[in-house]
Amino acid sequence: MKILKQTLTAAALATGLGLASQAAAHVVESGTMQLSPIASGAKYVVEHTCTHHGYALSGGLTIDKQVTTYGPLVVTGSYPKSTRTWAVELTNKSGRPTGAMEVMVTIRVLCGYRH
Repeated sequence: MKILKQTLTAAALATGLGLASQAAAHVVESGTMQLSPIASGAKYVVEHTCTHHGYALSGGLTIDKQVTTYGPLVVTGSYPKSTRTWAVELTNKSGRPTGAMEVMVTIRVLCGYRH
């Protein structure tokens, strides 16, 4: 019985260490960019590809700067474009085109890496 208990404890420890090392293999990468003008009703896709052959697990986007407080842009999609790239789709629902240097966004992607 003592050997079985030690084996189970060692297995639990190995599992815990495996999860800890796997957690260290996830990194949030981000990029901030100024968007070019977007016509009224048009869609614009912002994407980020994980570096060093990482896998895109999840992602999102924040709109850092907009001239109007209600915002001309709405996030209408957030999805993996490929195994390494996350895409976020924005749609201009303001009824007017955005101006040059009007909108700045930051895309963040959770990238997974194998050890």
